[in-house]
Amino acid sequence: KDFNPSPQAVRAAARRAYRARRTLLLQYDNDPLDESEEIEELLREAETVMRMKRPMIAFDIQRRVLKGGHAAPVLAPPLDLAEKLEDVLGADTAKERLLYAEADAT
Repeated sequence: KDFNPSPQAVRAAARRAYRARRTLLLQYDNDPLDESEEIEELLREAETVMRMKRPMIAFDIQRRVLKGGHAAPVLAPPLDLAEKLEDVLGADTAKERLLYAEADAT
């Protein structure tokens, strides 16, 4: 199923109306679905549009590349469980066995 609104409509609206002065984009180095570069470019275009209206306004847009893939942010177990396992197994072993080392960087 297609997204509603369409990606094109979202991009057009962001280009016209994005106003956040500080933005942090998180990109994962192993994410075939990632669009961080395109979004960064779009936000820079939004900054240009804003500067035409208000020349003194500047955007701070930063992009960080983290290890991991598309699901990295959702891989971590509940915090209380992770802490208990880290106490028993050691932090590195628990992260490796529970496969959340990538999520931990997020």
